[in-house]
Amino acid sequence: MSKKENINPDNYANWFTLYHLCQQIGNQKSIHISSVELGEIIGISQQTASRRIQDLEKLGWIERKINGKTQTIRIPKKGADIMLKVYKTLKKILESILIVGEVTEGIGEGGYYVAIKGYYNQFQETLKFLPFIGTLNLEMSDLNISLLRENLSNSVPIIIDGFKDENSGRTYGNVYCYNCFISRLDDRKNKIKAAILDIERTHHKKNTIEILAKPYLRDELSLKDGDKVIIELNKNKD
Repeated sequence: MSKKENINPDNYANWFTLYHLCQQIGNQKSIHISSVELGEIIGISQQTASRRIQDLEKLGWIERKINGKTQTIRIPKKGADIMLKVYKTLKKILESILIVGEVTEGIGEGGYYVAIKGYYNQFQETLKFLPFIGTLNLEMSDLNISLLRENLSNSVPIIIDGFKDENSGRTYGNVYCYNCFISRLDDRKNKIKAAILDIERTHHKKNTIEILAKPYLRDELSLKDGDKVIIELNKNKD
């Protein structure tokens, strides 16, 4: 792909127009659209819209067939490749701004701690939900764990007090919880109330965090290892 055809400032107007054409085409193979109609959609003059269509055709991002006063436009592979490149670029940018974690297999540690009576009763009382006995493990990139830690440092945790088991004599440390919402990266509308668990004693890697929620999150959000989810901190305690 030459520099002229790439996504650079000179082509911003062209790929923006291509984006709107793709929106109009949707699941269809092609559409009948005039430069007047395109101009109204984008908010530009008929002359500018006509020039944009001609530029896209020259770049090979669209294919156009003129029948008298009407024209049919379709998106060929070259145009689809450009949209895919834009999508991947924006996805990468969003993932660097949003706090994103990748679902990974746990070692059962979260479920063990959640099930302990001294913790479980406190979880229910302080988090205002009856938690599933188990946690969702998320592997974070260095950037995302830094973003998360920075946000957590500006949040007031809900503290689950540590205690000593009278039977075994074992001492359990404090657990710090942070209210949040969890959603799939590709479906942000379906948000689940949850809590990030910051356990003092853990065998997890430094970039692995545990999420506690009422439902079994893997089923609730149809998650499998490798899927990406967004963590949105909820500064409110309720």
